[in-house]
Amino acid sequence: MHDIARAAYLAKADLVTAAVIEFTSVQGVMGSYYATAAGEPERVARAIAEHYRPRFSGDAIPTDVVGQVVALADKLDTICGLFAVGASPTGSSDPFALRRAALGVLAILETGLPIDLVEAIDAALIIYREAGLQFDNAAVRREIIDFFITREKVALRDAGVKADTIDAVLACGIEEPMVLAARARALEAARTEQPEVFADLATAFARANNLRDVKLGTGYKKAELSEVECALSEAVVAAEAALREDRFADALAALAALRAPVDRFFETTMVMDDDPEVRANRLKLLNRFANAFAHVADFGQMAKK
Repeated sequence: MHDIARAAYLAKADLVTAAVIEFTSVQGVMGSYYATAAGEPERVARAIAEHYRPRFSGDAIPTDVVGQVVALADKLDTICGLFAVGASPTGSSDPFALRRAALGVLAILETGLPIDLVEAIDAALIIYREAGLQFDNAAVRREIIDFFITREKVALRDAGVKADTIDAVLACGIEEPMVLAARARALEAARTEQPEVFADLATAFARANNLRDVKLGTGYKKAELSEVECALSEAVVAAEAALREDRFADALAALAALRAPVDRFFETTMVMDDDPEVRANRLKLLNRFANAFAHVADFGQMAKK
C-alpha cells in the first residue's frame, strides 16, 4: 500500500521537468529515472514508468499491482473529473480520449484486480465534491457507470456474446463491468452447450412472468400442492440453495435442472384455476420460481420470439 501511495504521489512529477516539456513522449519514463536516482523503491519507479498503460487497445498493462492500481486511478480520475464538468464524449467526438481511458481501466480490471469499479467511481467523485466542484452527483455517477457498461457491452459483443444474453444479465441491475462480463460469458457458454434447454427455460420464465402476481408474494401452502407442483417447488428450493452462495456456473446448472419440472407444471396445471385459493397458491409458486433467478439474469429477455 505504501508503494502504491508513493507511486501515485510521484507519478506526474516529471511533467514539470525540461526533458518532458521538450519530449512529451517520455512522460512517465523520465519520472521513473528520477525516482530511481532519488532512491525510490524499484516497484515505485516501475509503476511511474508504466502508469500510462495501456495507451491503446492491445497495449500491455502495468507489470504488477502497484502500477495497475496507479494506472487505474489515473484514468478513472480523468474520466470522473471530465464527466463532472460536462466534458463527456458526444457522438464521435472524444477530445480527451475518455473511451480509450475507459478501455484501459477495463483491461486492468480483467486481470482480476480486486477493485469494485463503482466504489472507485464514488470515491473519485467525493474528492471532486470536497474540492468544491459543483455537479449533480447522482446524474454524473449514473453517466459514468453507463459509460463503462457500454464499453464492456461492445467488448462482449465483439467476443461473440449475444446481445440478448448481455441484456438478460443487465436487466438484473448489474453495475460492475467485470460482473457483467463474467455472468454474460458463463450464460453464453451455457446457452451454447444446451441451446434447447435454455431456449425452453427462457420461454417458461417469460410465461411465468406474464402470469405471476407480485402482490401475492411467494408464501404458498405446500400442503395444498399437487404432485407436479411439489416437484417444481422442490426444484426451486434446490436451485435457491445453489444461488445463495452466488456461484454463477452452479446457478446456471441448477436453472437447467428446472426445465423438466417447469415443463410438466405448465403442461398439466391450470394456473388460473376457478378456485381463488388454488389460483393464488399456484401464482405464489410461480412467483417463487421467477424470483429464484431474478438476481442471475432476466431469462425472459432470451425468450423465443
